[in-house]
Amino acid sequence: MLTSGYDVVVWNNTPITLVAPAVSGLDNSMSTQLGVWLSAVAGAKAYQVQYCIGTGSWLEAGIWPNTKNIVLKNLTPGTVYAVRVRAVGGSEQYGPWSPAISLMCT
Repeated sequence: MLTSGYDVVVWNNTPITLVAPAVSGLDNSMSTQLGVWLSAVAGAKAYQVQYCIGTGSWLEAGIWPNTKNIVLKNLTPGTVYAVRVRAVGGSEQYGPWSPAISLMCT
């Protein structure tokens, strides 16, 4: 099959329900940046991150392919940011949002 030029496709119809990632903390050790620490979710292909200031509207921070090196950049020092994350992938495309956690940017 591999030498035929066709791709091997494995069809798996088992539904995968994603859970909310556990955000274990934020890191404000770098000025104008917040690092996001979270646990991996089984079946996730990526992680979508949003942030807000106070009780404002959620803003898109981006989508990361894994839980490593998630850093929100160009933030304002002295401002408290709330961050939430959800897993991308699975049967329903998106899992639920994690509870928001907050930290002041340095």
